[in-house]
Amino acid sequence: MQEGLSASVGGPSTIFPRGYLWLAPVWYLVALGGLAEARWLPYWFRLTAAAGLLVAMLTFVSVLSLVTTRAFRADDSGVRIGLPSASRRRGRRRREARFLPWQQIEKIKIASRRGGVRVELILIPGASLALRGYPHNPIWKVRRALLLLIPFWYLLRPTGIATPLDGPPRYQVQLRGTTVDTMRAKIRALAPPSVTVAVLVPRGRSVSSATPAPDTLR
Repeated sequence: MQEGLSASVGGPSTIFPRGYLWLAPVWYLVALGGLAEARWLPYWFRLTAAAGLLVAMLTFVSVLSLVTTRAFRADDSGVRIGLPSASRRRGRRRREARFLPWQQIEKIKIASRRGGVRVELILIPGASLALRGYPHNPIWKVRRALLLLIPFWYLLRPTGIATPLDGPPRYQVQLRGTTVDTMRAKIRALAPPSVTVAVLVPRGRSVSSATPAPDTLR
């Protein structure tokens, strides 16, 4: 049996729902609107407040982008994405994780990113509905996005990494402290031959002739 793989996932999607990071600029614009309407306040005060709020927003976004959680694990049976089982974070749904059996995965794409790699796990066309995600109309999606503006509503939503993306149905994680070659070797050793493991190469970068591949894949 191959030894399991455990890796750290970076970004706010490890502990918050997808789209949570956009709350910062939204609330900043709301605050700017309030300052613009408060004409009874001195101009210098409003300008200083706007600058201070901008610094606070940038700090908030920077701190969230540095969040790192050990939320990716793979073994002979499949891949588990989500908060560790020992996590004590509040919110029952936020602590939910996704287990993706190898039989439900068609392809894994690995791309180099600053500080680590991005891994996309693309599901097979016939994957279970629970893994692919239930289809929702655009109105429901807008409503869900607006609900994120309510404080603490994120406690009732699953984390972003445990939520599938559309077209094709897939899961995406940003792994830190590792390299493309390392992840390719470890995942290839665990995944069955039926699962394709591809490395995305930026256009214009040369690819070894010993590894034939089309365009951006190697």
